[in-house]
Amino acid sequence: RFEKDMQVLHTRTGKTVRLSAPSKLFAQRRETIDTAYPGDIVGFVNPGAFSIGDTITVGKKIQYEGIPSFSPEFFNYIRNPNPSKQKSFKKGIEQLREEGAVQVLYSNNDYDIDPVLAAVGQLQFEVVADRMKNEYGCDIKYEPLPFNVARWVAGGWDEAEELQGKLFNAKLFKDAQDRPVVLFKNQWAVDSLVEKLPELGLLNVGPVTIAD
Repeated sequence: RFEKDMQVLHTRTGKTVRLSAPSKLFAQRRETIDTAYPGDIVGFVNPGAFSIGDTITVGKKIQYEGIPSFSPEFFNYIRNPNPSKQKSFKKGIEQLREEGAVQVLYSNNDYDIDPVLAAVGQLQFEVVADRMKNEYGCDIKYEPLPFNVARWVAGGWDEAEELQGKLFNAKLFKDAQDRPVVLFKNQWAVDSLVEKLPELGLLNVGPVTIAD
């Protein structure tokens, strides 16, 4: 049974979260509730803790299989030309990522501070630009990257560090969960790297992470 203000374990991060201000959803109706039962749909204001596919639990620590996602094929730097809108810019990117509107990647060095949007199709970029302008007041600019294949490194950062100086037509990034992901120019570049490093594990989508 669900109860208002109960504390649950967020298995991806390992943090304890208090579930406050719950609402019961039924069709177009929403009402504040104190308790809920199996089969009820309960909504919460997301404080930035949750992403699509996360598992929360009480008692035994469990993790359900993540929701399948498509491997992105289009990549753009998203830039904010107005420094006074930087706070709104960051908030918009983070909230759109949490909603699953687009995947967000970050450079693995301290020089490239602008995030990279990773999408399955160009329409996602148009949607993000429209929402950033109308919901967050930010006119953004895109800069395309010359990559069309993304592969997550199965062995994490220990394995990713071994790629230094070995990437050709490819670049190492990290996703919003700090998992290493390599962007390749094409499938030939992927195959060439795997041929040189046959022990390297590459995944089409990000692996499900569970906190220790």
